[in-house]
Amino acid sequence: MKKLLMLLALACGLNYAANAQKKIEKTPAQKAANKTEHLQKNLKLTADQAKKVNVILLAQATSIDSLKKLKQDKKTSHLADQKIKQRTATGLNKIFTPEQQKAYAKLKADKKARKDAAKADE
Repeated sequence: MKKLLMLLALACGLNYAANAQKKIEKTPAQKAANKTEHLQKNLKLTADQAKKVNVILLAQATSIDSLKKLKQDKKTSHLADQKIKQRTATGLNKIFTPEQQKAYAKLKADKKARKDAAKADE
C-alpha cells in the first residue's frame, strides 16, 4: 500500500512540475495592448496617441514573433531584433511630445538598469 501511495505521489509531483514549466504565450495583439496600456499610464498619452502607439507596437510584436519562428543563429537574430526595436523607437518618438520623450527615455533607462542588476545577481 505504501509503495502504491509513493508511486501516486511521485506521478502527481512529476505532472505538476511538467505543467508548471508550460509558458502561456501571448499573442502579438495582447503584447501590444499591454505595452500601450503601460505607456498610456506612465506617459499620459492622449487617445489618438494611444491608437498610434498601439499600431507601432503591434507591428513590432508581430515582427519579433515571426523572427523567433525563423530560428536563425543568435547573431543574425539579435541584429534583426535590434533593427526592429530601433524602428519602433523612432516611430514612437515621432508620436510623443518632448516631455513624453524624456519620460520614455527614463522608463527605458530604468528597465535597462533593472535588467543589468538582475544579470549581476546571477
